[in-house]
Amino acid sequence: MHFFTYSSLLLTLSVASNVSGALLHHVHRHRALTCYEDNALRALERYSSDAAVFCPKFLATSGENIPSNLAGVPAPRLSSACACFQKTAAPANPASTPATSPTTAPVVAPTPTTTSLSSSSSTSASVNTPSSTSSSPSVQPTRLPTSGKAYTGGKRGLVYDYKSRDYNKFFKDSGKIAFGSDWGVRRSPAPGVTFDGTFIPTIRVDGNLRNDDWNGAVKALISSGTPMIFASNEPDNRGQSNLSPSQAATVYKNYIQPFAGLVALASPAVTNGGGATGLGFLDSFARECADCHFDIINVHHYVNRREVNVEQAVRAVQSFLTKDVAAFKAKHSQFQDAKICLGEFWLWEASDEDGAAYLKALLPWLDGNNDVACYQAFGGLWEGNFINNAGNGLSKSGQVYHDN
Repeated sequence: MHFFTYSSLLLTLSVASNVSGALLHHVHRHRALTCYEDNALRALERYSSDAAVFCPKFLATSGENIPSNLAGVPAPRLSSACACFQKTAAPANPASTPATSPTTAPVVAPTPTTTSLSSSSSTSASVNTPSSTSSSPSVQPTRLPTSGKAYTGGKRGLVYDYKSRDYNKFFKDSGKIAFGSDWGVRRSPAPGVTFDGTFIPTIRVDGNLRNDDWNGAVKALISSGTPMIFASNEPDNRGQSNLSPSQAATVYKNYIQPFAGLVALASPAVTNGGGATGLGFLDSFARECADCHFDIINVHHYVNRREVNVEQAVRAVQSFLTKDVAAFKAKHSQFQDAKICLGEFWLWEASDEDGAAYLKALLPWLDGNNDVACYQAFGGLWEGNFINNAGNGLSKSGQVYHDN
């Protein structure tokens, strides 16, 4: 998932909760599909409810006023994104989507250059539509050893993206932040945006399941000390990488598995949705990737403040990791030795005060849990999240993430 704000423009999550025993089952819905172009169009996802009203008018007439929350996107890119948004924003149910033929572009991948491990990165990108007949890259990367490598980095990470400006500066003196990630392979997703610490890349592929920048970029990152690489982001969510279990396995085998033994390998990051999403998706993926190696199991967890209080939200995370994820690991031999990365987590629609209280209660538990290798709160480096609304310092929740 990308983007979070405390305002009424939130993408919503529906939470079907049974709080007794602190075990919650969560269903994600009402999330718009994402149209990417040079990493500059995620505002349409962040403000999907506005885009659904705005885009038809904008495409019909150039005189339509651009709302302030989309004003930072250049008009040509906004037009391109709206065209894609119109095609892909229909409600979706991953469980009912044909596994072998997705109908929307899951991500944007850089223009292919080379698949050699010594290839250099390209800076161009294009929107691609998945092919129902293509299941793997035509040229596969060089295979590397399959033995594992334990994650050796610190636990706490920061998420950021092209709108994060220089906000990394507010965490430089923290001493708590071990790494950062931006759902891509480039440390700097836009001019003026970077992360000074350890950077963890995430594989994103085009409609043909390719990313020809990945191998060269990851080799360079490993050489500079990157301790881990992330597989696909929320393949079980049609608003994110939108892959079937089989496609996710193909991506993992082609782009993550080859680096086994050189760096810790994290599984695709799944939501805490139910049914065919979440751990249900990862269960299907594990059967497709039975011979794969995993050092890390990457999971996301969100609950809505309107559905639970802060204490219940904390217990829900704890139960999810110690019961649900633990049961999944016990079921699949290739995951039994894997540590957990809580790659994204947050209490949706919480006030800044509730967000701070949530973190104060949860962070010590995560830090003290030996099964948890790493985590990233979704708060992040954006105004209204860990950065205050004025953009000149940390919010209350950001201060807790900085200090505690």
